[in-house]
Amino acid sequence: MTLLFVDSSTALRGTRATWLRDNLPGYTVVDFPTPALAAEWVAKADSLDILVTEAIFETQETGFALRDTVRARFPQTRVLFSTRYDLTGFEDQIADGLVLKDAPYTPEKLLERVRALLSLPVESNEPPPVMVPGTVLGNYQVLERLYIERESETYRALQITVQRPVALVLLKPEYLKQPDVVAKFKERERVKASLMHPRIAPLYEAGETNGWLFYTRELPRGRSLSEIELTDEMLSERRLAEVLFGVAEAMQFATERGYHYRSISPRDIYIDADHQSSIVNFFRPAVPKKRDAQADVKSFLDLMRPVAAEGKARGLLQTLAAANHDWNGLLNALDDVRDDMRERSIVRKIEAETLPVNVNGQKPWWVWAVTVVILVVVAALGAMMNGSHAPRAANASALPIEMVRIPAGTFVYQKNEKVKLPEFWISKHEVTIGQYANFLKALKTTKADAFDHSLQPKTKTSHEPVKWGQYYAAAKAGTTFNGESITLNTPVSQVDWWDAYAFAKWNGQRLPTEQEWEKAARGEHGLIYPWGNQPNSKAANLGDDYDASPKGKGGKIDGYNLWAPITRETQDVSPYGVCDMAGNVSEWTAGETQAGEWPSHPDYIDIKVPVVRGGHFGLKSNDQLLTDRRFPESANEATLARGFRTATSTAPASSTISPAKNNH
Repeated sequence: MTLLFVDSSTALRGTRATWLRDNLPGYTVVDFPTPALAAEWVAKADSLDILVTEAIFETQETGFALRDTVRARFPQTRVLFSTRYDLTGFEDQIADGLVLKDAPYTPEKLLERVRALLSLPVESNEPPPVMVPGTVLGNYQVLERLYIERESETYRALQITVQRPVALVLLKPEYLKQPDVVAKFKERERVKASLMHPRIAPLYEAGETNGWLFYTRELPRGRSLSEIELTDEMLSERRLAEVLFGVAEAMQFATERGYHYRSISPRDIYIDADHQSSIVNFFRPAVPKKRDAQADVKSFLDLMRPVAAEGKARGLLQTLAAANHDWNGLLNALDDVRDDMRERSIVRKIEAETLPVNVNGQKPWWVWAVTVVILVVVAALGAMMNGSHAPRAANASALPIEMVRIPAGTFVYQKNEKVKLPEFWISKHEVTIGQYANFLKALKTTKADAFDHSLQPKTKTSHEPVKWGQYYAAAKAGTTFNGESITLNTPVSQVDWWDAYAFAKWNGQRLPTEQEWEKAARGEHGLIYPWGNQPNSKAANLGDDYDASPKGKGGKIDGYNLWAPITRETQDVSPYGVCDMAGNVSEWTAGETQAGEWPSHPDYIDIKVPVVRGGHFGLKSNDQLLTDRRFPESANEATLARGFRTATSTAPASSTISPAKNNH
């Protein structure tokens, strides 16, 4: 076993390297002052198990580049970065390693971090691993022991045929001849195999080889909470909320379906570079005594305290703990927290772009005072308009959905792929606020989940968008919302995929597939823009003139800063006469093909999500507006710039059909 130690401190490197040699029996410790010298050694080395290196050197060299050089030869090498600098902004580069702040650090602290990296016990009183590193068990090679439980040991292993790292859980040999323990072990395997969720590590295989009983599961992305606790990293309020939401989503999913679980621990929670969390599959067969979900939630929140930054992050934990949530309540509360944070982000962006600053980089007191006065006056005027004025005649009723026939035939899809589709119909315009209001009204007189998708989360109990009451009232009155004029014929937004699906089903239709959407937008020959192959900044409602300021100066090019009503004149019209495919609001689709299956997220291949197509009022014009496939975080995502349109494979009533055209 070999450890490579790279430290530019002439005075301390020898002392630190000697400490490692004296306290890591069985390891050969090699040390160098620079990444260049270390890289020369790596090129000739036979093996390397651990790399300990400074993250950023005064020579502008980086340990990140050295890590990449090492991993090119020895992919399984584990990495510890030391640093005298703030590594904010380098989260992606350190995602798979531990970090040690050099202030300077003590030899004892260095040894503690190296042992954490290896998952070695700090004390030496633990029994030796049942499986020696290098042992081959069936299709798996054991690399190292991760931790011990009463009846089993868990190892990091490599699935040999596909070179995939896995966690291998082995029943201890002393229990192999106890039928009741073996039966329970196999029952746990069956339970784990039956639970499928993108945030819960799946079971890969259960096996018996040469008398050994084991199963393998996924090693989740990122680092465990126990590993992160050993670094000096702290989670901000926003990042903490994302982590909490991920765990709550997984726990709510499993517990709602009756799965039992043991107490959650820091080694069960994994956090990746994007602060998306997942958990180890620690679920077990049901037992007569039910767990106390509220107590478990409090314990979970307490586990997160060591990595929560002082201030708002700690305050969030305290607020959630005080609410005495179960897993479902925690998920709903965090959903609200994340929505609130999105609103705060918009406000911060507006402030940053519009409010003057003084020489110290702070807003003068009078700016805040004027801003408050303006907001109060605007709110008062809006209330007066909504309360004392009858709706404008143009907004008295919503226009019906108008459908356009797209003929059967072959068309150019994505990058010159020829695809043949049968005849279908697609709505000429994006679904409007007025049309969506009719849907919500109908839901009041029917079964609440009559039009829900079978996979819609149980925690979603309404199809009413965020702040619906406010912007629907403004639309009926023909006033403004978020500083933009709004009518019943403005596209509905803030709808997630489940909302769009339910509306389409209620209307006797469905969401368009990606292929249908693209054919309706680009025509038979695959145009770059709906109107042709030449850019035209005035043709579509896009973000070249978008202005987030409350003064409302945006829209100088296309006439609208945010959404535009479907009743306006526009050049954003496809060869078939379908409007607003390039801009206005982006749109949910059903899936790539008629099968309706969602594709895998490009960054998280084990997570499937519906795809969003088309540009929107905040997106700058480009030549990929009609071919870009944008992947949301999940089907639950809803934004101010996203709506949808509907489609059908059967001819709708003639009164709703718009004459198709083909001008290109």
